[in-house]
Amino acid sequence: MMTFKNSTLLITILSILFTSCQQSEKKATADGVEYYLLSTEDGAPYEEGDYAIYYLKLMDENDSVLIDSKDVGMLPLKVDSTTFTKRGNLFSVLGAMSVGDSVRSVLTASEVYSKGFRQPLSDGMNLNDRITIVASAKEKFDSAGFENWKVQMREEMMAKMQKESLEQQVTNQASIKEYIEENSLSAERTESGLLYVVKEMGKGSLPESGQTVKVNYTGMLLSGKVFDTSIAADAKEAGMFNEQKTYQPISFALGRGQVIRGWDEGLALLPIGSKAQLIIPSELGYGPRGSGAAIPPNAVLVFNVELIAAE
Repeated sequence: MMTFKNSTLLITILSILFTSCQQSEKKATADGVEYYLLSTEDGAPYEEGDYAIYYLKLMDENDSVLIDSKDVGMLPLKVDSTTFTKRGNLFSVLGAMSVGDSVRSVLTASEVYSKGFRQPLSDGMNLNDRITIVASAKEKFDSAGFENWKVQMREEMMAKMQKESLEQQVTNQASIKEYIEENSLSAERTESGLLYVVKEMGKGSLPESGQTVKVNYTGMLLSGKVFDTSIAADAKEAGMFNEQKTYQPISFALGRGQVIRGWDEGLALLPIGSKAQLIIPSELGYGPRGSGAAIPPNAVLVFNVELIAAE
């Protein structure tokens, strides 16, 4: 038997669903692409030559988010009917919106990626997979206004990146401190945040910027997982030996940006013949992008290095 409390809850849910359905108006573009108008502010329509700014969110059939403007930034487009027509149903929906409109549409992956964005499909995605698009038309600019908007976005992006970088540096230093304490290391620290431990001091001179240095190395994450090495024995010990790879010292011009910053800085501190461990925070390594599958974003890197020669 349904209680008063349960029936009240059911009525509330049905009311919310009914209201939601009432607010979502089914519409179609001039060329017949169906979409739902979720909300509108009765703003100005976009006209030929305008610059339109959209918020965009794409989700796959499992409601997993594929793209979200909160993460990758707003989508700016110059309104051009010829271009919009060529780029298919997604752009047809965007072109039908007015400033302040929010819409939802379901299109195929082919319509969204192949024709709309002119990009290849993600791994595992099929042409006919259904993609849900939620879009909001945020702003409308002329050419001068759009240039000002781009400047503002760059400034906001730089401020965001700087804030995230400072936060990541704090995280890095805490992880490095823990690593040093766990391994009872006595490390020297440079102004940039690089740490190094000299295990065997070489008898040669310091290498100079521009010289070609020859280095043996083994690189690992703070967890101790090795991701690369020039030494066959270390590769075998790490269980990553590749018979098709030639294990030999790497050569590069020091101080010319041919390697990560932590290497350029750290190796310049070591006399020829030295063996050392470099502990490299992510801002001196591969940063928020990481490098392939082996080095995740914002990873602190540890390299055991031997500076063999500098010419």
